[in-house]
Amino acid sequence: MKISLATNFDNELIDKIKGYPVYEIYGKMKNDFVGGGRPDNTLSEIDRKTFESHVKKVRQAGIKFNYLLNGSCTANHEQDYSWQKEFKSFLKYLKKVGVNALTVTNPYILMFVKKYFKNDFTVRVSTFACVDSYGKAKYWEDLGADYICVDFTKINRDFDTLKYMVKHLKKTKLELLSTNSCLKNCPMINTHTNSLSHASTMNENKENYEDWSLFFCQKHELNNLEEYIKSPWIRPEDVKYYEDIGIEHIKITERHFPTSELVKRVRAYAERKYDGNLLDLIQGHGCEVKEINNKEKKAATRQAIYQEIRRVRGLGVPREFDRHIYIDNKKLDGFIEFFIKGNCTGNCQNCGYCKKIAQNTIVKNDITYNYLKKLYDKYDEVKM
Repeated sequence: MKISLATNFDNELIDKIKGYPVYEIYGKMKNDFVGGGRPDNTLSEIDRKTFESHVKKVRQAGIKFNYLLNGSCTANHEQDYSWQKEFKSFLKYLKKVGVNALTVTNPYILMFVKKYFKNDFTVRVSTFACVDSYGKAKYWEDLGADYICVDFTKINRDFDTLKYMVKHLKKTKLELLSTNSCLKNCPMINTHTNSLSHASTMNENKENYEDWSLFFCQKHELNNLEEYIKSPWIRPEDVKYYEDIGIEHIKITERHFPTSELVKRVRAYAERKYDGNLLDLIQGHGCEVKEINNKEKKAATRQAIYQEIRRVRGLGVPREFDRHIYIDNKKLDGFIEFFIKGNCTGNCQNCGYCKKIAQNTIVKNDITYNYLKKLYDKYDEVKM
């Protein structure tokens, strides 16, 4: 197992992961030329001095630093010569301070990096590129990609496709995003990644940005709890099955989490076991708790409802409500065998496997669950 871990730019994180199989740390400044996968209103401001100090700390620990240039939309700026000139200067800066890997989504940017910095950076293809087949992976390999983080919403549990890709790719290695609770085959993936890119790009107007794509998926999961099971996360206990088919690289999120939570995730995957609520490992929010009071607030306007959902779930702010569900991770032992054996046809309507698993493993907290359902309904009423 080789872990690529998100960083919160706390130097103590690097000290606390020593001894674990973390070969790479990834992150980025709050916003830049390309943008990334998290809106900057959920991230802390990182000045260049802090950034440079942290990269130095990472490299001194014998770990690679991977800078994210994984925005899926640059509004065609990459085709502008003046933008290219500034971007090239930025890449020179990253090289100078010790960054030695980049994650990209845009093929143009990959080709740009390979043309001017071929021997300076290892290049990874982001899961935002939605690589879900050998054919797509081969295109990226031919462009020079060193690693590909596959489309986790589609093929994290498609063992036949993954095995074929591992066997036939000549140089490029696969990586799997293990800690995420997005919808399987998410219909929002392209809309969401584009909006996130603009929400973390410099000089963009983000004052009133709301992550409504995320809310769409969260509401759908509330109304269909089996979606939490269908979501293509990877349990610590199940990493071995991916290693058996030749995949050893996994990616662990989140960049805005406190150090204790990131270390907890690393420990769970390194020890290949976790006893508790699976949400602790796969949710991108809610780990920081201010004070659990479970008290509702009046919210009538769109912005007020949005902020109230954030408070209840802990989205970019400390959570003040109990978790809305509990997924007993231990009860999921053996769950993955259904997929390893190729029994998943993708025809969920007629299958019912994940729904049955959900009924046996998920327990609702009615207070939080019912309040969230009410909030999402109100948000949908006023957001248009």
